[in-house]
Amino acid sequence: MKRRNFIKFTTILGILSSTNFVVARTISNENLIILDELLNIIFPKTQNMPSAKEFKALEYLVKNISHKTFDDEDKALIIDGTNDFNSSFPEFLTLNKNEKKELIFQIIQNSSYAKSWVSKISYYGIEAMFSDPIYGGNFGQIAWKSVKHNIGYPQPLKTYGQKV
Repeated sequence: MKRRNFIKFTTILGILSSTNFVVARTISNENLIILDELLNIIFPKTQNMPSAKEFKALEYLVKNISHKTFDDEDKALIIDGTNDFNSSFPEFLTLNKNEKKELIFQIIQNSSYAKSWVSKISYYGIEAMFSDPIYGGNFGQIAWKSVKHNIGYPQPLKTYGQKV
């Protein structure tokens, strides 16, 4: 394993071990790295917006995909799509950033399944970017601040409609 992938692997493993996620049993660590890479390709840092890494898109996805209220079809598409992508493109993690972008662009042009998979990951990335930080994304309200969003009050104290 290359040093860079080892660092990503240990970072993601740390995220998983710090909490009790059911998803850790269904998504391999290599697939979590692929999802992290994909989210950072879809949501790069720009002059005005934070990157997926900065607003913690992967953490949001991992936390929420394991919750009982997460849509089962979305969960299946994300997990199965990532497994399929990993088995179809095992070289993905060895590519440079531009090659990764080009590969993603080519597969979504040539496959409606891949387009649905990337679209679903993009949807949850946007959710991670703009949701209340209590759900695991929008770390430090970074995305809200980047668009000068006025925070609504009261903010939730518990997740998923739990009573305080």
